[in-house]
Amino acid sequence: MTLAHRESDMSGSVVFQQMLVIFILISVGYYWSKKGKLSEATSKQLSGVVTEFCNPAIMIVSALEAESATHASILMTAVIVVISYILLIVLGLVIPGMLRVEKKEQKFYNMMMVYGNTGFIGIPVVSAVLGNEAVIYVTVFNLVFNILVYTHGIRVLSSGEERTEMSKPAWLQIINIGTISSILAIIIYWWKIPVPVILADSCSYMGRCVTFLSMLILGVSLANMKLSEVFTEKKLYALSFLRLLVVPILFVLIVRRFVTDPLILGTVALVMAMPAGNMPLMLSKQMGLESRTLSKGIILTTLISMITIPIVALFV
Repeated sequence: MTLAHRESDMSGSVVFQQMLVIFILISVGYYWSKKGKLSEATSKQLSGVVTEFCNPAIMIVSALEAESATHASILMTAVIVVISYILLIVLGLVIPGMLRVEKKEQKFYNMMMVYGNTGFIGIPVVSAVLGNEAVIYVTVFNLVFNILVYTHGIRVLSSGEERTEMSKPAWLQIINIGTISSILAIIIYWWKIPVPVILADSCSYMGRCVTFLSMLILGVSLANMKLSEVFTEKKLYALSFLRLLVVPILFVLIVRRFVTDPLILGTVALVMAMPAGNMPLMLSKQMGLESRTLSKGIILTTLISMITIPIVALFV
């Protein structure tokens, strides 16, 4: 399939098919929980597996399997990613207040504004729409994502909570499995360092579980709330409109003035339009926080993104 054909598919069936797969996986967790075969306690334990093993593993795998790309294009993408996250972090501080979200809920809205589903949904969608050669650019997003979510993210979630192992000083938060694996992935890709087959295969097996397990956990969270709760929170609709349409469209329109590479532009458009990410939910469960708001936001934004992602792609 040519790049032109892939670009036309952005608004076609490819995105819809990927989203449908995601909802099938969520339904498995929902059904299994309703049958009483998957408890909230087990869900919390699985969250630990995702955050400490599967998610770091998929970062290493992405670096090992990335198609060739120039160092210049990687650096350009890195600059765009850093700028995008600076923007999102600022908006994460401002938007909850603008929407008049309750103070105890503001940190969850903050997390949904900043952290999109760049890995669990972003990688398969970008790969399907733009091809494997674009995955390395998603990896750059994911590397920055991991560094931030394990530092800034934990700090935001732990605000107002009792001090725990996960709310230690910022300089100590940087030293964790997420950032270590991110740095390793950068080193492996940049210098083409060979990795023993045994280690590569181990990471591959763990990485393959990340999407299914994260969606399984989301399904369990959904099973523990009324479905009507997902669709009656007006402030979540406002957040979705801003996060899934306004922010990515404006950002892409600005970036396209300076970047002409269609793969980079396409990747930026798709990744910026991703629904709320699962990692804040995984971390919240690990920290023992109430996660209903995050669960509702993830479900709602994922549903809405089936419509908004193709719209954003039209602006590339």
